[in-house]
This record gives sequence, structure tokens and C-alpha cells, in this order.
Amino acid sequence: MNFTDLKIFIDIYETGSLNQSAVNLGYAQSNLTARLKNLESEQATLFFIRKYNGIVPTKNGDKFYYFAKETLGNLECLQKEFKSQGKAILISELLLNYDLNQEQSIDIGKDNVSVKKTKDIPTESLKNKYDIIYSFQKIVNLRGFKEDEKALKAFYLSSANHEHPETQNFFVNRDKNCPFRQKTLHDFSDTKKIIELDSFENIINYVESGKGIALLPEYLLKTKKLQKWDEKKKEIRYYKYE
Repeated sequence: MNFTDLKIFIDIYETGSLNQSAVNLGYAQSNLTARLKNLESEQATLFFIRKYNGIVPTKNGDKFYYFAKETLGNLECLQKEFKSQGKAILISELLLNYDLNQEQSIDIGKDNVSVKKTKDIPTESLKNKYDIIYSFQKIVNLRGFKEDEKALKAFYLSSANHEHPETQNFFVNRDKNCPFRQKTLHDFSDTKKIIELDSFENIINYVESGKGIALLPEYLLKTKKLQKWDEKKKEIRYYKYE
């Protein structure tokens, strides 16, 4: 018996006709009949009673049908698991965008990526099982992971088309644990107007449209219409747990 035999048996059971199953599966009816008889011989039982208007399953035929359906269902689930081989990843929006554009270690078509706010990463990391965790915050009590401290380059960026960015607002993420926000508030909270926005993408869009300035990853200079507001490079630390 093999998986093909199970598929043949299921089709015969569901159609109630060897002739129709031969058409469905592309076999000669004689070939299909021989394989069914071989399957019955292997299991030492009769699966169908042949009648003039088709075939009728026996009690053992009914039992074998449910076995075959469950077996092929389990096989399909296993094949999907083997095919994906993805990793469960916990990450913030900003770090995900940074990785996709710079590091390119995450495969969003294969990996199961869970995006959370920076402030929620430590709590979420302890609630669910992940293979890799990216966090701007050091996570304590995280067992079974190797910590790798990294840094990304950032600059205060403005629109490439804006002539007087020094008169504009400074945008920060509303998430109080965001290191870009913390650094901006440290540098300019006493001298510049600070505006909070809900997401990394919103900040980029506002800066690119010339409505203000924000501390952003350096790679955006290549992908967006942005320029350096000043030449002072900032290093933003983050952690990878794997």
C-alpha cells in the first residue's frame, strides 16, 4: 500500500463507480480494478460489494475510508510544514523595515513574522514561542537564546526638496520606548517643536513631503527622497535573540 493507493481508494469510495474513478484519475479501468483488488488482498478484507449499478462499501470499506482521509490529511499538513520551514520571528515595524532593506535576513514569504510595538516586545517574547526576536530593549529572563548586540546608523533626515528644514517640526514615534524618539527628545525637546505620530511609515511620509525632520535609519537615503539635515551620525543599538 502507498499514498497513491489511498487516493485511488478515496476516489472510488466517493464516486461509487470504478468507471468514473478511472476517468477522474486517468487510469484504465482494468488497472484501477487490479490496484483495488491488490489493496483488498493486502488488508485481507473486502472493501466494496460489486453490484450491477456500481459498488457499495462494506463496513470495513467505511472504516478504511476514514483512515485514508485522515492519513492523507496528515500527510498534507506535514508537507506544508516541510515546505515552509520558516522561522517564527518577533520584531518591531522599524526593525523589520531595516532588515528588509539592509540586512535581508528575514524572508517574509516564508517566515512567520509577528510585528509588535517596541514597548510590547519584551512582554510578548515571554508569552509566546519564537525562534528569533529583535528588540531595541534588552530582554531579561529570556532563556535559551543567545544575545547579539547590534547597531544601525541613523541621521536626522529632511525632504530632499526642502530648502529650509531648520524651521520645521521634528517627528517622533508615539511609542515611548522607541530609541529614535528618546534620542530626538534628548537632542531637541527644549528647542524644537516635537510632533508624535503612530507609525514609522507615517513619519517617513511626513518627512518626505517636506513637513518636518526625523531621526531615521541611514538606508532611507537610498530608497526615499530624503537628505541629511546634518552630518552627525547616530548609532541606535538593538538586540537580536536567536
